Amino acid sequence: MMMPIDETAVTFLIGGLGAGKTELALNLAIRRARRLGPGLSYLLDLDIVNPFFRVRHLRDALEREGVRLIAPDAQVTANDMPAIPGAAFGILESPDTAVVCDVGGGEIGLRVLGRLAQQAAARKAQTYFVINPYRPGFLTSDQMRASFELLSELSALHVTHIVANPHLINETTPDIFTAGLAKVRNFAAGMHLPIAFSVAAPALLRSLPHTVAASSDEAPTNLVEYDGQPLLVLDRYWETPWIIGKEQEEATCPNG
Repeated sequence: MMMPIDETAVTFLIGGLGAGKTELALNLAIRRARRLGPGLSYLLDLDIVNPFFRVRHLRDALEREGVRLIAPDAQVTANDMPAIPGAAFGILESPDTAVVCDVGGGEIGLRVLGRLAQQAAARKAQTYFVINPYRPGFLTSDQMRASFELLSELSALHVTHIVANPHLINETTPDIFTAGLAKVRNFAAGMHLPIAFSVAAPALLRSLPHTVAASSDEAPTNLVEYDGQPLLVLDRYWETPWIIGKEQEEATCPNG
């Protein structure tokens, strides 16, 4: 039986460059806001070094979706200073907040993240290590292990789950997805870590045999089951800056 994603936990997302952490952070925060209600879902933008695409650029749209965004202020962003916004500490200490933390900035950003380790432990935070096995540094099992060990150590967080995000953007085929998922599964098994879920775009899901969970509080429509495990259907904000819901609902419809 497919287990629902924990909507109330503190969740940190770490992983290699291009793993898909930011897209996942956006989707998880919006999912939680829809489940819990406006103002009860927080997204901490901890991608604090050399920003290219950061969730802070979507602040207004996130707020319309009921997500509260905490991000470095303009001065920190402009100067690329590796600093955590002060509000992050207070949010993590509050026991009744659902929080998604988007972590980036390479090794420098992860070192700074260690300052939040105590708050993360107190909230029994989940740490998802996001893996795209088609990205440099994750192409083989040995590379995955080396990158995993380095990034985990730098973050000072205890990784609780693996998230499989096997894709080559628009060139992703069902064969590419399933082959990449198998690689991530083998790695997770070798590390004795569970896979929380895999992720895929709506267009790809149409070509994958999947089971649609009943629409309920426990299983919103963007969570389906593929090959015996949960699969989260992602809206891709790189390509469609802020289109929420319609394409996703069509993709998860049993007759779609």
